[in-house]
Amino acid sequence: MHERDRVWIERRAAWCAEQFGAPPQTPALPGFAPRDAAGPAQERAEDLVRRVAAVMGADVPALRVRLVDPTPAAPPRTWHQVGEYRAEPEGPVIDLDRTVAARPDTFAALIAHELAHARLDGEGRLDGLDLSDTEEERLTDLVAVHLGMGVLTANAADNYTRTAGYSVTPLGGLTDWMLTGRRDEPPRRLGYLTPAEHGYALTCWTLLRAEPHPPWAHHLVPSVRTALAQGLAYRAARGN
Repeated sequence: MHERDRVWIERRAAWCAEQFGAPPQTPALPGFAPRDAAGPAQERAEDLVRRVAAVMGADVPALRVRLVDPTPAAPPRTWHQVGEYRAEPEGPVIDLDRTVAARPDTFAALIAHELAHARLDGEGRLDGLDLSDTEEERLTDLVAVHLGMGVLTANAADNYTRTAGYSVTPLGGLTDWMLTGRRDEPPRRLGYLTPAEHGYALTCWTLLRAEPHPPWAHHLVPSVRTALAQGLAYRAARGN
């Protein structure tokens, strides 16, 4: 990882702590999203939104949740939107691709990104910040980490790198898109933080908690767990 990316993550992680206070005592871990929940899909989605909101401290009573069907992209576009947060005259709303719900923890990660937008945009916390669209989306990923969803979002970043992922566009939209690479096996990613950057974001998060040996690290997928270990070693060698 480039040093400027480490510096940016450290600076914005500190900003998150100033804005939102101390992080949760424990992160949400794999299995957080029920895999055998009964009931209509809409009710299950709304319940998971409430679960994630409870972890992230998001105020969701007025938030409307809409499950939407994926819209195939027309060539030459290679992405489709799987989630979006926005304000409407009737109140805030998030659209969630119903096909992602088949992977509960990934669905929770998608919801976490959208609720991070709700906490940033909906609470006016971006006022006065001079951020590019990309920086805003990267900050949104960091907010999800700071507010306790980082293990799931980091694992999803890696899983989507290897399978069929999504990325983010400005204004809270999540998209499934193809990055450059082999035509027969295109690499993909979740969000604007790579798995390695998620690992360093979790490094900053666990050090904010004075937890240099996080007991939950074994729940991370190997690429992120390695990045976390490297980040902790780097910070220990640096003395902070």
